[in-house]
Amino acid sequence: MADEPIHPEGSDPGGPHPFVQNFQHTPVGARLPEKVGRGVFSTAIMLLQTHDLFLLDFLSMMVAPQQVAARIVMTASSFMQFLAALRTNVGHYEGQFGPLAGRQAAGQSGPRPAPAGPSHGVVHTPPLTVGPGMPLPQAPEAGLGQPTSPPNITELYEQVKFPEEILPGVFANAVMIRHSPEEFCFDFIANLFPRPVVVSRVYMAAGRIPLLMEAMSSAAQRYQQHGPGGPPPPPPPPLPPEDEDKG
Repeated sequence: MADEPIHPEGSDPGGPHPFVQNFQHTPVGARLPEKVGRGVFSTAIMLLQTHDLFLLDFLSMMVAPQQVAARIVMTASSFMQFLAALRTNVGHYEGQFGPLAGRQAAGQSGPRPAPAGPSHGVVHTPPLTVGPGMPLPQAPEAGLGQPTSPPNITELYEQVKFPEEILPGVFANAVMIRHSPEEFCFDFIANLFPRPVVVSRVYMAAGRIPLLMEAMSSAAQRYQQHGPGGPPPPPPPPLPPEDEDKG
């Protein structure tokens, strides 16, 4: 942190003058409010893009009524950093516990056997954090994946409950990712002055993470192809030809 005096042209250098202050901090020491610390469990995600913002709606669809459990608002650059960090964390997970794709398939047909080797309860990886101005982690695989055809977003939102207190969402420009053999934990952080704060904590089962990455990769690819605002709207249908013989 450094202070630098500013002397406007024609002013007295010895008189009063404003200061410019460069402030830097790390989100690792972010404050965790008690209410946020309890977290929410999510089984699915819906992604919306508006101009250069991404809205991440984490859904709880285990019991009725299905509802939006958390809404995160991120800039495009923060979203891309989140995706890259998630890929890196998945690489760490698979190096320790095996492919996530296999865990997802096992979750559909039955319990997955425990990984070979000693087990001492829940194993957590060191937190991986991304934030403004921080370099992107190297992804374990090149490319952003192939886009998928999303269902009608309006129909999806009509099927879920959207609590009013969640509707505005919370802004996050940093993410801290942890995982155990069974779960991933995402701490979304508002990395702002005077201190970073965890604004939302979301848990997801490890077997759901490949679908999360697929959805995020598809959204990132659409953004890179079409820029802010997403893909252009479809052209209007052609007008019917005019009747030339009106007599």
